[in-house]
Amino acid sequence: MLPASESVGQINPRVSFIVPAYNEAHRVADILDSMDRQTYLSVELVFVDDGSTDGTLRRLVRVGSVRPVRTIRHPIPRGVAAARNSGARAAEGDILVFMDADLTLPDDFAARILSLYDVGADYVLVGSRVADRSRAPSRYLQSEHELALARPELQRSSQAFSVRRHVFQAVGPFRKDLPRGDDSEFGERVMAAGFRRVEDLTIEVMHDRPRSWGGFLALQRRRGRNFAYSRRNRFGHGWVHLLAAGLARMLLTLGEIVTLAVPLHQAVRLAGRSPRGLGDWASFALLYACGRTARAVGVWQGIREVLTGTYNPR
Repeated sequence: MLPASESVGQINPRVSFIVPAYNEAHRVADILDSMDRQTYLSVELVFVDDGSTDGTLRRLVRVGSVRPVRTIRHPIPRGVAAARNSGARAAEGDILVFMDADLTLPDDFAARILSLYDVGADYVLVGSRVADRSRAPSRYLQSEHELALARPELQRSSQAFSVRRHVFQAVGPFRKDLPRGDDSEFGERVMAAGFRRVEDLTIEVMHDRPRSWGGFLALQRRRGRNFAYSRRNRFGHGWVHLLAAGLARMLLTLGEIVTLAVPLHQAVRLAGRSPRGLGDWASFALLYACGRTARAVGVWQGIREVLTGTYNPR
């Protein structure tokens, strides 16, 4: 492992922000604004259009930026992991920041993460907050996030996580065979290799999350879909295990919903983190039950894709 002075350098290290995007034309102006407002000047944007059909890349070129921008386009969607890998290969920065297109950064983001690298960090995780919590699904997701933060030892990635270039090269690229969770799996490899992980939750990015029930359920279904991929591609489980595990998940979900005990208990825990407190209890209980059902649907979708070889990266 190289010391910080050798890998980042003493004077004006460059920070590369790598942004995969799929049909994000409506977010382009905000992304560029986040780059232009950075108080630290030696930054670049590496924008990877992963087969968008809404003119995302044309919108990016039309809006423009005062900071260096590199653009990459995949003719067809290849998935977020492949887009991150393409961006990392093209980036010139000493520090690589991997961020989704639905984030807004604080103006001093680059400066603050560099202060952590200056004192020996190799891999930096930051905090995040749901940008608009005006509706129950977005408040639910923020409360869920805050509960997860109560166990920092389980955190393997974050929104806008970053890593030294030489660490990325040492541990290897993101896994393209995982529809979700490639960032957490990457973080596990970083820590297993002995590199230093630092988490600073006071560096907080704003995250656009689903505000509608439909968007919330689609997110939960995507989360469930990764179940089969993780067990097949990460742990080598066969079809018998996948089917048994899928059936167990379905029965567990059914039992939770029928008995009501788990949704009601989880709703109380989550509502305790909501700005509306127990006023969100009933909607959170329903969101939990519906979300678990959507995840179960996603689990079986993932199992079908794994067993039939019909993976769709988007």
